[in-house]
Amino acid sequence: MHASLPRQYLAQFLLFCGLLLLSGCAQTAFSEPKTASYAIAAHPKTKLARYIAPELSAHPNQTGFYPLADGKDAFIARLAIIQSAEHSIDVQYYIFRDDLTSTVISMYLYQAAERGVRVRLLLDDMQSRNDEDMANIAAHPNIEVRLFNPFEQRKARAIGLVSDFDRLNRRMHNKSLTVDGTFSIAGGRNIGDEYFSADSSVEFGDFDLLMVGDIIAPIATQFDVYWNSNAAIPIEHLQGQGSKIPHLELAQWYNEQYQDIATSEYFYTLARLPIIEKLKTKKIPFYWGDAELYYDLPSKLSTPSQENPLLHQISALLDHTKQELLLISPYFVPTKAGALALAKASREGKQITIITNSLASNDVFAVHGWYAKRRQMLLESGVRIYETQVDPHITQQHSWIGSSRTSLHAKTYILDREQLFVGSFNFDPRSAQYNTEMGVVVHSPLFAERIYQRLGNALKKNTYRLALDEDGNIVWFDDHNQKRYTSEPDASLMLRMGAWFSGMLPIENLL
Repeated sequence: MHASLPRQYLAQFLLFCGLLLLSGCAQTAFSEPKTASYAIAAHPKTKLARYIAPELSAHPNQTGFYPLADGKDAFIARLAIIQSAEHSIDVQYYIFRDDLTSTVISMYLYQAAERGVRVRLLLDDMQSRNDEDMANIAAHPNIEVRLFNPFEQRKARAIGLVSDFDRLNRRMHNKSLTVDGTFSIAGGRNIGDEYFSADSSVEFGDFDLLMVGDIIAPIATQFDVYWNSNAAIPIEHLQGQGSKIPHLELAQWYNEQYQDIATSEYFYTLARLPIIEKLKTKKIPFYWGDAELYYDLPSKLSTPSQENPLLHQISALLDHTKQELLLISPYFVPTKAGALALAKASREGKQITIITNSLASNDVFAVHGWYAKRRQMLLESGVRIYETQVDPHITQQHSWIGSSRTSLHAKTYILDREQLFVGSFNFDPRSAQYNTEMGVVVHSPLFAERIYQRLGNALKKNTYRLALDEDGNIVWFDDHNQKRYTSEPDASLMLRMGAWFSGMLPIENLL
């Protein structure tokens, strides 16, 4: 799901917007002191350090990265590094659900804490969770839980949103998992079944990188910056001190979860994944090259115009693209200025390709309504646009706030087939202005070309190619099945009307 608290509560917001104007913006100060803590440096004798030491010696001062394009691979990779942890685990996510895969990851984190590993869990407070449960987890001497930019109203969140909209509209969308200062995973995935191919009713196509080497220290620093920021509030400051979970209760919980795992077809399929053998035999085919971490500062919450370096860095990357840009964004709302810049680049001879969700696959149709306003101009300028198809076997439920379906969720840019950006940044006003974001820029022509080729092979089978007919109208081509559509494929009349109406509302900056 897109990082958008207003989308979750958009219906309430539209109803209460008049009250919002009257009430103004409340200033919230969480002033209780907290203890600063910092990343634990990598130790050469840990399992993970010994595992990767030969590769690091062969590639000094570089970053190794392995693509996690498959949801099950992404899940196994997380479990593997958590299970191997000996000193520290730093977890930072926008969404951490309460479902099968999230529960298993929670089990692994708690078991790591029981082994003596320090676990720091930093979560955005958009998703409502049980404060008492989180406080009880944080009562473990080796676990700390902090919520980023939390609601003061813990129960009546919609009311809190109305009275404190300007602050609560801004969310932490960063996603990272770092273990023992040696391995990190970062990219577009949150923690939940839909991100790990474990939910039959929804499937998010996403992309992460498993990384080692020089990039790890900057990712750890990024985590510390957020962890020690004023916006990161310890759960005990919101809930009070929790009670450590009794071992008998914990054992019973473990047994219940293991029974679910034992009968799960999902976990049965995991056992046969090739990545497991690669992890065991130390034969993960890492790509190597230079890498940079881009991230916003937590102070973007209060001074967004001055504290959004990631936007400026991405803009500079795009400006320096010489020949070709492939842009993948699930929520593509370029604004008029952004669309004009892309159109201009295309007319100047640069090959611009955009891959985004179709109306049928987009889980927020208001986003599609505003994106659709820019398609005509982009196509007329020569920009190539592809929209993802839905899986007909997955139930479709559209709404302002989300749906169940196949949906693109990756945020990846390939520049001149030499550089690759992988992260949390959507090409939309929300990522640019309101949310904090992060991403890794990889400098590796070999890796960028490989990813480009894989995407190229998938485009014909999994997307609609947009074009203009002889009258200048938009048409959709399913090149794999040799079909042509003259209106939004797989979308009902009501859905098309909803998207069109959304494009008439003055909400573009909220998307």
